[in-house]
Amino acid sequence: MKDNQFVTQMMVILGFLLGLTILILALSNVLISDADYTEDSVIQGNIEERVKPVGKLSLVADSSGTQAIQVASAADSSATVELTAEQLYTPCGACHAAGVLNAPKLGDKAAWAPRIAKGIDKLYLSAVNGIGTMPAKGGRADYSDDDIKKAVDYMLESVK
Repeated sequence: MKDNQFVTQMMVILGFLLGLTILILALSNVLISDADYTEDSVIQGNIEERVKPVGKLSLVADSSGTQAIQVASAADSSATVELTAEQLYTPCGACHAAGVLNAPKLGDKAAWAPRIAKGIDKLYLSAVNGIGTMPAKGGRADYSDDDIKKAVDYMLESVK
């Protein structure tokens, strides 16, 4: 076979493959052109499906003070556990029991007096939004505002 025959055959093959590629791209473009994947609702729905919680862990204590972890799957999400004020205070105690970073200790009337003097609404607002080095809700984003208020009330009961 001569060089010019080889080049001719190679050009025919390459031309055929190029034509086939263009045909496949055009056909695929026609077939998927009806689908609109740019819709925000489709994208948002896919994101929400992928990041939804698969369950919830809760720290629960019984009347004897024994603590246990309660697991609820996403299917059981309607089963919510109402925590007592003492249970809600438990994570707060990490700082308030020892006075970490000037957190007023549980039962320390002198430390709580200036805070109480500002009024209960101000105390609630500080606890929910954070103040100084204390993060909002004491770092417990899973607590509702009412849960935080119950924990504050529990701490205030110790200084009455």
